[in-house]
Amino acid sequence: MESEQSLPRMQTKQTRIDSFDPAGSNRVMRRSHITERTSPMGLLPCLRRGSERWWLPQTERSTDAISHLLLTDRRNDSGNNPLLDGAIRDRVCRALQSDPAYFIYAALTYSGPVPVELDQLATWHAHNITGQIASGDAYLGAPQITPTIEKRWRKLTDHFRTIPTSRWMEDAPLWLEVTGPQVSNTWREQWPLVRFDSAMPAATPSNNHSVLQELARSVQHQKSLESAFDARLHSDKLAAIKQLTYGLSHEINNPLANISTRAEQLQRGEADPNRTATLQRIIDQVYRAHEMIADLMFYANPPELERQTCSPSDLLAEVTKSFSEEAERQAIQIQISTEGSEAHRPEPEILADATMIMEAIRALIRNAIDAIGCQGTIVLSLKGDPDDIAIVVADSAPGLSDQARKHAFDPYFSGREAGCGLGLGLCRAYRIAKLHEGDVSLATGPSGCVATLTVPTKRTA
Repeated sequence: MESEQSLPRMQTKQTRIDSFDPAGSNRVMRRSHITERTSPMGLLPCLRRGSERWWLPQTERSTDAISHLLLTDRRNDSGNNPLLDGAIRDRVCRALQSDPAYFIYAALTYSGPVPVELDQLATWHAHNITGQIASGDAYLGAPQITPTIEKRWRKLTDHFRTIPTSRWMEDAPLWLEVTGPQVSNTWREQWPLVRFDSAMPAATPSNNHSVLQELARSVQHQKSLESAFDARLHSDKLAAIKQLTYGLSHEINNPLANISTRAEQLQRGEADPNRTATLQRIIDQVYRAHEMIADLMFYANPPELERQTCSPSDLLAEVTKSFSEEAERQAIQIQISTEGSEAHRPEPEILADATMIMEAIRALIRNAIDAIGCQGTIVLSLKGDPDDIAIVVADSAPGLSDQARKHAFDPYFSGREAGCGLGLGLCRAYRIAKLHEGDVSLATGPSGCVATLTVPTKRTA
């Protein structure tokens, strides 16, 4: 029979929170851990509510605990050790206290009396996990774990390091909505209350190191809240834009089509050159308005990607050529920098929609040209590693203000005068980057603005 000592152990980093002794009734202060062993290895069985499904990551720590439970369950079936061993229960309690995703899974599959103590939850989980894993649809339709999903899980792990365990269920939707639909308030009201030694007062830091740790956690928690708020704000803003766009498309495009048709009819029979030119301006403005709505529709509801293997340097060179004449007229030098590139190392390829990526690059270069106006320099470069390719557009224009940097990717925000641009170029580039699981960022460089488009390589796409 395999002993517990034969299973691998790892060194852990400790994070101090209020806890209790799960093996007995004496409540104590203990160190709980969110550790390096919480990096994802796979998926826990799915959580179901009606036709909706959610998936949580299975980490090395939860795998270790579940493995011991399955071995214990097998021994119980053979007639040995009929009760849950205290050491096994302690192991599960420690795993639940150190792995937020595992704790949330155990809590949401619990169907016993509430409120429930953590040791009671561990015992209930121990007696039911075998059936949950053996279920025929436990892993049916499981999503692929992409780099983007792993990145969000890592951010959530960092966030949960900064909050007390008593708040884990409150923030549980952050985990669930990574791989599943939005969590309804009705379901949340049915979640069990799990007690983490509620009678034990919070400990007072006893030395300067503890004070600094508490301060650092407070700062990190504030940053996590700001990040979560920004993400929710962006989601709500995108939903509002979608609703607005569908209304604009129907209510405005039809009158615009009528105006352009009538103007073209009048233009065909018009002999006066001045009136013809006036009608042409009407037609041009109609198409400009239509283009604005089409761009907003792209932002709100973009088309499906047509991915293909692409060379970033080829895309960059092709887009640069299209600006050569305009740049020459405005005395702007566009340079492609090869500094730092290694001739013996093959350039990483990207699996992307080439047309969209070129459109995003074009938007960044267009933004740089418009910001410079006349007489300046734009330097284009590629920076990459095995996971990501960064296309960098640096210009010699005046740097960005804080206001411009904050709203640069918002639809219709433009630092130029009214009528000189729609303010949709950068937000379109941002949308394209997000569709490719990449990103766009703006920063103030040594003598201007630096825009960076990051796209995963073919290896990680």
